[in-house]
Amino acid sequence: MPGDNHLLIEYDDGLERSKVTISLRRRWGVLVLYSFALMVWIAMLVIFLAYLIGGFSSSIVLTILLLVWLVIWLGFGRFLWKRWQHQAAGREILFVDRDKLIIRRPISILGITTAYDMGHVSPLYFSDIHKCPAFDYAYLHVYFGQDLRNQEAEELINAINRRWFPESDIIS
Repeated sequence: MPGDNHLLIEYDDGLERSKVTISLRRRWGVLVLYSFALMVWIAMLVIFLAYLIGGFSSSIVLTILLLVWLVIWLGFGRFLWKRWQHQAAGREILFVDRDKLIIRRPISILGITTAYDMGHVSPLYFSDIHKCPAFDYAYLHVYFGQDLRNQEAEELINAINRRWFPESDIIS
């Protein structure tokens, strides 16, 4: 919907589960920065591996330091890859059934998928700090639908709480 400030929210309520698809706005500046950082990360990884495999290091201490640095570098790459996928996704999909709540941000066959056991999921609520729907998973606060307007977020929260948390007093 060009020129429309509303995001598209699609509800698919079945007998066994609910599926909610929320279209997202891409933040192109942030996506470009993450893409550049990912390219730099890949280039540096190739240089590290070439240096280690090429045997340029005659010192065992230097080789051990480079291996430790490589482990740290791979951890940073994993973080960077997840953040890039988070920014590149064009939609967010919630799957809710009696056993699990799944949040998926697909990018083709890639993308971030997180699953939460419904036994530990609190009813959804509106986070005043982050201005988006949220739920608590044990001690973890999980936020989604950051691009939704307040009214759209409230409607989504009410629809999910009515269906999956009927005992909740959060339903307005």
